[in-house]
Amino acid sequence: MNRNDTKNEHGWVLVSAIIMIMFLTAIGFSIAELVAVQYQHTRREMYDQNAQLVAEAGLEQSVHELNTDDSFAGYASAQTFFDDTTQGKGTFTTSVTDNADGNSKTIISTGEVYRSDTDTTPYLTRKVRATVVGTGSSGYSVATGPGGLILSGSATITNSNVYVDGTITMTGASKIGTSSNPVNVDVGNIACPKGSSPGSSYPELCTDGSQPISMDWSTNIYGTVCATGQTSTGPNNNIQGGSSGSGLQVGCTAPAVSQPTYDRSGIISAVTDTESGTSGSYACSGNKSITLPANIELTGSTVSWGNSCKITISGNVYIPGNLSIGGAVRVNVADSTGSTRPIVVVDGTINVAGSASLIANSSGAGIDFVSFKNATGDPGGTPTGTVLYNSQQENNVSVGGAASSAGMIFDAYWSEVTLGGSGNVGAAAGQTVNLSGAGTVIFGTELSSGSKTWTISSYQPLY
Repeated sequence: MNRNDTKNEHGWVLVSAIIMIMFLTAIGFSIAELVAVQYQHTRREMYDQNAQLVAEAGLEQSVHELNTDDSFAGYASAQTFFDDTTQGKGTFTTSVTDNADGNSKTIISTGEVYRSDTDTTPYLTRKVRATVVGTGSSGYSVATGPGGLILSGSATITNSNVYVDGTITMTGASKIGTSSNPVNVDVGNIACPKGSSPGSSYPELCTDGSQPISMDWSTNIYGTVCATGQTSTGPNNNIQGGSSGSGLQVGCTAPAVSQPTYDRSGIISAVTDTESGTSGSYACSGNKSITLPANIELTGSTVSWGNSCKITISGNVYIPGNLSIGGAVRVNVADSTGSTRPIVVVDGTINVAGSASLIANSSGAGIDFVSFKNATGDPGGTPTGTVLYNSQQENNVSVGGAASSAGMIFDAYWSEVTLGGSGNVGAAAGQTVNLSGAGTVIFGTELSSGSKTWTISSYQPLY
C-alpha cells in the first residue's frame, strides 16, 4: 500500500468519527431535551396536584369554621397552607354564601400555588365548590334505659342533654359537656336488683346507697347534674358547673324520662313494596345510585350499603335482616321528605364503619336507625325482668371507623349501642349506650358556639 492510499484511509476514518460524534451529540441533545420536557411536565403536574389539594384544604377548613360559627363568611384574605423550597407556596381563599332554602350554604374555595414565596403571580390556580347542609339539634345526645351509659378512652358527649335511667360509668379521659358549653345530665339510678339474674322486678330504683355516677380521676362532667342518690362529685371534683351550669344537685331526684318510641308494627304494615336488598336494582354495588321509595321492605339476611354507592332515602324503610353500612357509601335523605325524619327499622343488627357519609336533607332532617333485636328472639317481643337485663348486654348497633353521621340517631331499642372511632353522630339511644376506643365521638348536632353541624352534601371541581 502506498502512502497516498494510507492517507485516504486515515481521512475516511476521521470523517466517519466526526459523523459518529455529531450523531451521538444529536442523540444526546434529543435525550436532554426529552428529559427537560418530562421534568417540566412532572413539575407542572406536581403544582397542579398541590393547587387542587390547597383548594380542598380551604374547603375543609371552612367547614370546620362553620361548625364553630354559623355566620362564618369565608377567608377573604389568602391563607398560607404551605411555604417551602420543595413545593413553593400554596394559599387559599374561600367564600361562604347562604342558599335560598335557608338550611344550606355554598362554599367556593380557590387554591393558588406559587413557585416561590417571592413570586407575585400564581403559577397554577384551582377552584372547587361544595354545598354544605346544616343539621339542627335533636334535643338530646344520649338516652338510655337501665343498662346505662358507659364511656371510656377519650369519648366525648357535647352540646345537648343526657338522659340515663340507669347509671353512668366513666373511665380514661372521657367527658360530658365542656366548661364553655355545659349540658344537663339526668341519672335515674333505676338499675336494681343487681347481679346477673335480677328477677322479674328488674329494673327498679336502687336504694342500697350506691352512687349512680362512677368516675375515674381524669374524667369530667360539666353542666347541671341531677342524679338520684349521688353525693360525690368524683375523686378529683370531676362534676362541675362550667360557665352556666350548676354542677351536682345533691338530693335531687332525676325525673323519669321515656326513650324515643317507634311504631314498628305500623311501619311494617305500611310497606307497599318488597324488594331484594342483596340483588337486583336496590342492591348496592360499585358506584351505583339508588333511590329507595317510602315504605319499602328490603329482604336478605344482610343488606349491605358500601363501595361508593349513593343511596337516597325517601321515607321509612323496613329491613327484617341485618344492615351493614361501610366503605365510602353516601346515604342522603331526599329533600322531598321535608322536616320529617325517615325511620329505618331493622330486626337484626346495624353496623356502620369505614368512611361512610350519612347526610341530612336541605331541611336538616336526618335518619333514625332502630334495631329491635332482643334477647327474646322475637323483634316484636317485649323483654322484661332478667330477659331485659340480658337483652341490654347484646351489642346490636355498632358505629365505628370514621363514619360521618351528623344528625343521625342510632337506637338499640332493647339492647346496646356501641360507638367508637373518630366519627360523629347526632344522638344515641338504647337500653345501654357504650362509647369506647381512643377516638372522640361527638354527640349532638351543635358544636362549640355554632348552632348546627355542617356536612358536605355535594362537591364539584370548577377548574
